[in-house]
Amino acid sequence: MPETYDTLRSVLTSSLRVPDDVIHPGATLEQLGLDSLALTELVLILHERFAVRISKEYARPGRTVTEVAEHLDALRAGGTRTAAPS
Repeated sequence: MPETYDTLRSVLTSSLRVPDDVIHPGATLEQLGLDSLALTELVLILHERFAVRISKEYARPGRTVTEVAEHLDALRAGGTRTAAPS
């Protein structure tokens, strides 16, 4: 998970302009200031980076950064991928 968490953190700072100092494992996406448009953008970016499609359940404002990273790891490790690598 550290690699996934670091990549997620990088996406949040570089693509969605979330200040680095507010991102921590327990921060919710809402606390990071991500609105519905930003959440949609996050899903698209993560799909490109990890070649998996996260469900809407994990792209909700109440989800923490850790929960999203763990979900990404689970998708990458298991046979539950919903999208093939591009």
